[in-house]
Amino acid sequence: MPPRDLAGILSDVIDAARYIAGHRDRTTEAAFLADTDLQAIFERKFEILGEALGLLRKKHASVFSRIRHAKPAVDLRNVIAHGYDSVDHALLWDIATRWLPEVLEDAELEFARLASGGGDSGPTAS
Repeated sequence: MPPRDLAGILSDVIDAARYIAGHRDRTTEAAFLADTDLQAIFERKFEILGEALGLLRKKHASVFSRIRHAKPAVDLRNVIAHGYDSVDHALLWDIATRWLPEVLEDAELEFARLASGGGDSGPTAS
């Protein structure tokens, strides 16, 4: 597989976040906590989200720095991948409702900036 360019990495982040958000919006926390299939979907999509953000950090640090909660998303990916037996699904739900919308918003903004010729330059978030 060829290396991912900035647009491809941002697309991966956006697709994973939208997928989680779409499923989150169609259920409740109680239903999510009772549905092991949906929990597995969230785990996998959070892994993809964190992996893509980790790649973004390596290849386009300035863009990574402008996405809120990017580092915790990478950390979450590592917890899911390496501590699969200790994943707290209530915490996954909380993340999906609290900071996932901001990750998605920022990734979409960066994708739009790239599409308009902005590249990966610009001020970094504080």
